[in-house]
Amino acid sequence: MKTQRRTADEQYQLIMECRSSGLSDYQWCTEHNINPGTFYNWVKRLRKKACYDIPSATGRGDYKPALSRVD
Repeated sequence: MKTQRRTADEQYQLIMECRSSGLSDYQWCTEHNINPGTFYNWVKRLRKKACYDIPSATGRGDYKPALSRVD
């Protein structure tokens, strides 16, 4: 399946919609058929273009990576 290219304005609007939805980025992306990696690339690229008003991600504070045990 070929992915749809989005303009920077469209990317910005989708990011703002996601961040105001109350869902985690991953949940929102899954529901909207957007690859989360692609979404985070949009965020990174737009922040480099001085779009500092993009809010931080929500729902990520509870994540604790599993610690591997070395024997």
